[in-house]
Formats: sequence, structure tokens, C-alpha cells
Amino acid sequence: MLKRKSVLGAAAIAAVASGVAAASLPANAAESVNLTFITGFPPGVTAIGAFIDFYAPAVNAQLAKTGKYTVNWNLAHSGQIVKPRGELEGVELGLGDISVVPSVFHADKLPLYELSFKTPFTTKNMDLIARTFKSLEGKYSEAFEKGWKASNQVELYPTGAVDNYFVLSPKPLAKFADLKGLKLGAAGPNLPWVTAAGAAGVQTNLADAYNSLSTGIYEGGIFWAQAAGAFKLCEPAPFIFDTGFGANQAQALTVNTDVFNALPDEVRTALVDNAEGWHAANVKKLDAGAKFGINRCQTEFNTKVTTMSDDDRRQWALGLGNLAKDWATKNDAKGLPATAILADYMDALRAGGAKPIRNWDKE
Repeated sequence: MLKRKSVLGAAAIAAVASGVAAASLPANAAESVNLTFITGFPPGVTAIGAFIDFYAPAVNAQLAKTGKYTVNWNLAHSGQIVKPRGELEGVELGLGDISVVPSVFHADKLPLYELSFKTPFTTKNMDLIARTFKSLEGKYSEAFEKGWKASNQVELYPTGAVDNYFVLSPKPLAKFADLKGLKLGAAGPNLPWVTAAGAAGVQTNLADAYNSLSTGIYEGGIFWAQAAGAFKLCEPAPFIFDTGFGANQAQALTVNTDVFNALPDEVRTALVDNAEGWHAANVKKLDAGAKFGINRCQTEFNTKVTTMSDDDRRQWALGLGNLAKDWATKNDAKGLPATAILADYMDALRAGGAKPIRNWDKE
């Protein structure tokens, strides 16, 4: 049986993670291609779970139709090789062959993928957002590919991690003015939302959130339903203030360029063909996780949900200044067609049924 070695030792770490069983084929009937998947995140993160449960088996199922190739998957998740947010550099350096890159945390290299965080209060439809990004990647391919090429990667499909951000708090919140003066935890891309409400932003992550809410390091935070349930954040903070921030695009499936180009054509085709299905599987997991999260919060921790009024949402949106136009102007100056991308993005979301509280491309 012929075997292909992955770049920079990816094959040498085959013992690190469990592989996905190849389709049942007679011995020596297929050439085995070794691919190592790396991520700092666990399978409980929906995009990672979708890779393990759907994508890897789907690729092998497609290859099994001809029986020429099978992929020997080496699933090095949960920080076995790279830490969370180390995926982009890990694939670039060849520590692994393929990954789900949290694109939003690499604004210096991938600035166009910040866009959904510059347009909050737009839609809770993450699938619509991700598919809109995919369309924009096609129309403005040179601009979107620039960062990936610089990081020696081929991007296969974008997706998201959140269907709707809200404020989770130990005490009830009923209106926009209630946020003023609070210490609110948020990830970097969300911090501008916090400060616009007159709150003090505290940089945080999910690993620290439970303890931070329990000990008062912050008095609430920006989270989403799946995370609230999975990490039991509703126990120290049993009040959800549904601000309607909406969904985002924050992740992308990528392959090391050198590895991708060296693969047999049929294997490359299988990787590309199943990328959209990976996104769809992620959407299903996210939807199920959100329902589970809300149900767990309400049944186990007696969580109460209060919905912010449209007037308060618009007040908050206007208080942000125009994040999107500022973002576009900054990136236009770098030679990227950001203003055009912003306009096309908002047009596509509105055409897809979104009803933004603020038209970021116009006001």
C-alpha cells in the first residue's frame, strides 16, 4: 500500500489522535493519503464536531466510489498540537495539513473577515451570513485570497460559531440604560459593542467565563446560547438579556497550499466538494446546541430571558458610530475593495430576508 507523507512531520504524529475509519475496501485496493487535522478547540465546538462527524467521513465516502484513494485522518484536536487561535500559523508552518481557522481573530492578516462583527444587529441567520461570504469570496476572490495566500493556505468554505449574541448577567437587565457602568466580559471583536453601552469591557474567553462570572471579575458578558448551556454559564448568571446582536462569520476550513497542490486530483476534488456540507453540518449542530443551551439554562438554572426593545437596539447601534464604514475606509486605504464588499454584503443579507436595525452601508 502506497502512503503519502504530509508536510513537516504531520505523518510522524499519527499516534497523537484517533483516526477516522476508512471506507471498507480490500487490502491494497486504495492508495492511502495521510492528512492531519489540527485545532486547539474540542469537538464540542460545532465546527470541529462537524469536521469529525461529517467532513472526514464524507470525504472518504466520496473516494470510496472509485476505490483509488482513501484518507488516513489524524484528528489532532483539543490542543494536541496547537492552542486555540494557533490554527492559522500551525497550518502555515506545516504542523498540520488542514484546520478550522478562527478567521476573526486574525484581523491583521484576514481583515475582510471582520465584517460581520462590524455590522451587529443585522440577522440571526448564520447560514445566510456564511453563504453570503462564500459568494463575496467568489466575486472578490483576489482580495479575499490575499491573506490566505500570505499564510500558505487554500480556504475551502467559511462558516460561523454563533447564531445570536446576548448579554448574560447575574442580575436582571431590562433596558439599554441598565448596562451603563457595568463590567462586561467580551472577546476582542465584541469589545466595541460593550464600550458603546457605557460599560467597561473586560477581555475574556469561554475557558475563564464561569469563574469570572462567579467571582465578580465582571458583572455580565456577551455570550450565546450554546456556550451558555455547554459551559453552565447560566448557573452564576441566570439572566439572559437578548440584545439581538445576531450571528457572525468567524471560521473557515483551510488546507496547507503545498499539501493541497501535492494531492491527487481526486482527493483535492473530494476535499472541495464536501466543504459546503461541512458548513451545513455545522449549522445543524449550532441550531441544536442553541436549543439545548436555552433548555438547560431554563430547566436547571431557572434562567429568565428578557428581550431588548427595538428602540433600545437602535439606540445601541447608533451609539457604536458607524463601525462598518470606518472598517471599510480603513481597508479601502490598504487597497482592498471594502466599501464595495460592505454594500454587496448588506444588499445580500437584506435580499435574504434580514431586517437590520441599522443599514450599516447607508447610515
